[in-house]
Amino acid sequence: MNLTLQIPDILARLLTQDEPSEGRGLLVEAVCGLYARHRVTSGEAAAMLGISRPDFWHELGRRKIPRQYTQEMLEEDLAFARRHG
Repeated sequence: MNLTLQIPDILARLLTQDEPSEGRGLLVEAVCGLYARHRVTSGEAAAMLGISRPDFWHELGRRKIPRQYTQEMLEEDLAFARRHG
């Protein structure tokens, strides 16, 4: 789907300040916002941006957005570590 938006020049400059490719900054902002609101997982967000999950986590860190890590995820990681440690 293609979407055309008219945004103020100042917003366009701010969005492309760290992302020189046109529109990429807006996409990253939108996906990070969806993740922060628990609308998508880190895997889904990374796929939307065409990057690896660790690269997406790095992007979250740059933006000071906390990673979502549930008790269930912790238990799965601990169980995996016990089996393979």
